[in-house]
Amino acid sequence: MKKLSESELDVMLVIWNAEEALDTGEIVRRLAPQYDWKLQAVQVFLSRLVKKGFLRCEKLGRLNYYAPLVAESAYRAHETASFVEKLYRNSPKSLITALVQSQPLSGEELQEIRELLDREEEKE
Repeated sequence: MKKLSESELDVMLVIWNAEEALDTGEIVRRLAPQYDWKLQAVQVFLSRLVKKGFLRCEKLGRLNYYAPLVAESAYRAHETASFVEKLYRNSPKSLITALVQSQPLSGEELQEIRELLDREEEKE
């Protein structure tokens, strides 16, 4: 799976959050609160995403509609695995240690993590 640029990821997040395929204009409208991107810029990102295999494009009348070919969860899993492999030498323990030491966790978050670990241990 190819890596997305930050701008491509922002476009994909809009599409992943949609309940249906979106036309180019709607994608631009949904990006407008964060970015002042012109239609042509968004069209370039969409074209790249189609070429990379992340989106399918369907022409209906004069409009192009875009829908994801890659699930958000699949991309997140891929990027997380790559991140852990590159920065933590494929050690989830090292990643978790770094997270816990760098960010304070609430009691509720710690409890949720304990429950997750307990469920994983029960699977073994």
